Amino acid sequence: MAEKKYTGAEILWKSLEHEKAKLLFGIPGGVVLPFYDAIHKNKKIKHVLPRHEQGGGFAADGYARASGDVGLALGTSGPGATNLLTSISNSRMDSVPVIYLTGQVLEEVVGTDAFQEIDILGMSIPVVKHSYLVTKAADIQRVIKEAFYIAKEGRPGPIHIDFLKDVWGQKTLFKKDPKMQIPGCHIKPKLSSDLDILRLNRYFERNDLRPVVIAGHGVEISKAQKELLAFVKKHELPVVNTLLGLGNFPQGDQHFCGMVGMHGDAVANYVVDRANLIIGIGCRFDDRITGSLKSFIKGKEFVHMDIDLSEISKNIPCHLAIVGDSKETLTKANCLLDKHNYPGWWEQIKSLKEKYGFLNFTGPQSKKNLLSQAELIHEISEATEGRAIVTSDVGRHQMWVARFYRFKHPNSHLSSGGLGSMGYSISAAIGAKLAKPQREVWSISGDGGFKMNMQELGTIAEYNIDVKLVIMEDNAFGMVYQWQNLLFKGNVQESRFQNPDFCLIAKAFGIRTFKATTMLEAKKAIQSARRVKGPVLIVFKVNPNEHVYPMVVPKKSLGEQILYEY
Repeated sequence: MAEKKYTGAEILWKSLEHEKAKLLFGIPGGVVLPFYDAIHKNKKIKHVLPRHEQGGGFAADGYARASGDVGLALGTSGPGATNLLTSISNSRMDSVPVIYLTGQVLEEVVGTDAFQEIDILGMSIPVVKHSYLVTKAADIQRVIKEAFYIAKEGRPGPIHIDFLKDVWGQKTLFKKDPKMQIPGCHIKPKLSSDLDILRLNRYFERNDLRPVVIAGHGVEISKAQKELLAFVKKHELPVVNTLLGLGNFPQGDQHFCGMVGMHGDAVANYVVDRANLIIGIGCRFDDRITGSLKSFIKGKEFVHMDIDLSEISKNIPCHLAIVGDSKETLTKANCLLDKHNYPGWWEQIKSLKEKYGFLNFTGPQSKKNLLSQAELIHEISEATEGRAIVTSDVGRHQMWVARFYRFKHPNSHLSSGGLGSMGYSISAAIGAKLAKPQREVWSISGDGGFKMNMQELGTIAEYNIDVKLVIMEDNAFGMVYQWQNLLFKGNVQESRFQNPDFCLIAKAFGIRTFKATTMLEAKKAIQSARRVKGPVLIVFKVNPNEHVYPMVVPKKSLGEQILYEY
């Protein structure tokens, strides 16, 4: 008896099932309708219908970050595909494994400017880890297997697969284990040797050493939290986190010194500024954590542990490169290296912590019935005991989430770090909650960013997704407004706006709402929202003139941070 053949549409569903995919965010359209026609034959993958492809892409990104699995998002050809580009770029910048599927017109009309034809392959190539154009159904299974492998191995990242419409109806066999064909794809780097790691001893043994560890997102990706803690304690090292690294080191530990960067903790910025040995682990040394690069480099030596060879010496001069997975590297280091201690350096750090009230809530308090965003984040952190997954949008509230939410677990702080894309939070919260239904999920947005994807209230309502949505309403693009006030002599242009009644909009979708203008109302709203089984929206009317400090202005060093508003 001849083996059964399947259509390309059926093969794609079966291939995704074979790779143990659990969830797909997608919006149907003309050239992908045959794929949706075969959806009834899919038994294992839940399909969620977002209201916009960008929202679906961000949701897949949030799902991948919260779960550690590969996310999946789909759009049709033309605008469906281009709407995914921002999400693809976001996943690339933050090293998130998401596979983005798009449809393409029939092969016979490719290049004729056919209806909804766009060269999405050419557009996506600069912002993906790898991309494919599938022209034959027989290739689908192999391509899907390769995509899942490449997305997660080494430094994770997004994969884009474009399918010609022709492939859906073609019939082919389903193979149990197709052979991958990825010549020249060296995903796993050559690991640094034991001798490379042992060279660290020479740095640790220097007189008058002032070391600090900058722990980034790579620690979280490689699940190296325990190894990092052991490494830090063995050598008595202070630790600072990048924005996306928050949660990979216990914030209550005496070695923790806060978040470094443009709006980081005062202690963290001073520690990094005064250190003479920087050990970067799974971080990119991007401009938001270095401030003035010339000042950042001066008088320092750099050890860089990273899985991506291309990051070594990209932004800073690397004196010792240790290439490899953070977990494997730190495991070796904890076995090979001697113990060290730096009591003089710790006296300086202790003095900084005492002077700046480290980890004590020091945000501005509510004034004139206008709430403080910093104070609100502190209240949410206290109410949830730092155990929630928090997705933040981009702006001032994003920095206050990073500063004042005390994350107790890794994979809990989801933010658009590299791309800085407004509209991320509400959609990422959808993915996070579907990935971790047992976890409490809070989405924190500014009113500007919320409006960029608020159509996803429809998705949240339809699937009854239990997320707590917060809008910090200040009628402004808050961070832009702050920069205009501080760096452009108060010349505020096009950063203030009017808002709709967000509560009425949410109620139209059947979502419970609360509104607060005082701290008493805010505390009651937070507690009430936590008791609701299902989605909730809270609108906080906040002070538009509350700016984020510290602030390292462009071209200034971390040590020149502005601590307060004068």
